[in-house]
Amino acid sequence: MTTTAEPRTIPVSAPTATRRSRGRTTRLPLPAALLLLAALFGVALLAPLPVMPDQARVAATQRVEERLPGWRIQRMLPSWEGAWTVVAICGDRHVGFQMVPGHGLGPGDAWLHPEDQYSHDRLARVSDDRTYLIWFRGETSAPSLSCRSDRAVD
Repeated sequence: MTTTAEPRTIPVSAPTATRRSRGRTTRLPLPAALLLLAALFGVALLAPLPVMPDQARVAATQRVEERLPGWRIQRMLPSWEGAWTVVAICGDRHVGFQMVPGHGLGPGDAWLHPEDQYSHDRLARVSDDRTYLIWFRGETSAPSLSCRSDRAVD
């Protein structure tokens, strides 16, 4: 006698309502999600970023103001390797130079590179060295060139 075995089937239960509700997540409709994403990008673009004060700029500005009292700093831009490009104005005259800290000098000392002869002459008056245009850090009797006295000389 030959018996044919019927294929055995495993009954699969249909998911119940409680199973469905546990696995289901609520989703926003696509247009609402796109609008929400656009609003998020808009807030990120327009929100102000917290910025700490630039200590190097503050120190460089303070140094220039100490050496050139009364001169108005028109522009001070970062240059190369910690250097600053400075333009200071007194009346209708301006002094333009690069202030380069370090580069063979001690910490806090700076080389001065004037842009023209007028700037060189003015910066030579406030240099801490007779041969080179240098500002030493912590110089107790640092020479200064006030705007008022410079205008009186011209």
